[in-house]
Amino acid sequence: MDLLLSVFLGLVLLVGMGWVGLQVEPKGFPPHPEETRDLGKVELPSGLPAPVRRYFEAALGEEIPRIESAVLWGRGRLKIKGLWFPVRFKAYYLPGRSFSRRMEITWFGLPILKGVDYHIDGRGGLKITGLIKLEETGEKIDQAQNLVLWGEAIWTPSVYLTDPRVRWEAVDEVTTRLVVPFGKGEDQLTVRSEPRTGWIREMSAERYRGQEEAKTPWRAECLDWKPFHGVTVPTRVVGHWADEKGPYVIMTVEGLEYNVDVSEVLPAEEALPS
Repeated sequence: MDLLLSVFLGLVLLVGMGWVGLQVEPKGFPPHPEETRDLGKVELPSGLPAPVRRYFEAALGEEIPRIESAVLWGRGRLKIKGLWFPVRFKAYYLPGRSFSRRMEITWFGLPILKGVDYHIDGRGGLKITGLIKLEETGEKIDQAQNLVLWGEAIWTPSVYLTDPRVRWEAVDEVTTRLVVPFGKGEDQLTVRSEPRTGWIREMSAERYRGQEEAKTPWRAECLDWKPFHGVTVPTRVVGHWADEKGPYVIMTVEGLEYNVDVSEVLPAEEALPS
């Protein structure tokens, strides 16, 4: 009986330590060493659907800062097999072309898994190393990550106006359809805005999840808007799959720099991250 009790108490202690370790937030990445550069302005074009015009006027005003690259970093939580893990991330963007995000999943603040997800020159991928090793590529990942590329352009919004491959289509007073390039064709996100503030409330799409056969409805909530260098962006983004209870990821932005050198991570559209 004493042995069984000792084993039971030991298991409880291990489980408790494991749970406590998942509550410890990692230190955030340090601020990016290079500061934002001003590359001029983009005029707000005429003919935009009403919700889109309200969004740009609220977030940027009549003149939109031109953004040709960006580095963003922050922390958050990621749900894996029903458990929430702390995570820190740093992402690099060439808006409308490429992105690469470095992620660290931590326990007691220490990295136990490292990963990178990306979309470069039309190809998407996810690579995880550490206690678990995983690598996913292929046409379904390309589609999923292309939607991430264009959804996360909300942090570099001038590309929604300057890229000639993008168009906005009116749906109703608070909803628009964002049509974006995908390979030789197109894909789309549904964008819903707040009627009072003009902020984008959420973006949604039909998106592949891993290598599943069918697409799954997916949406990203855009919350807690804050200005960075004259550009007001959401600092908390919450991701949902329609067939799962509750969100699967919460990302909180802690820093953002525009028009900085990202060539070390995104040296060319043909180069995939190692």
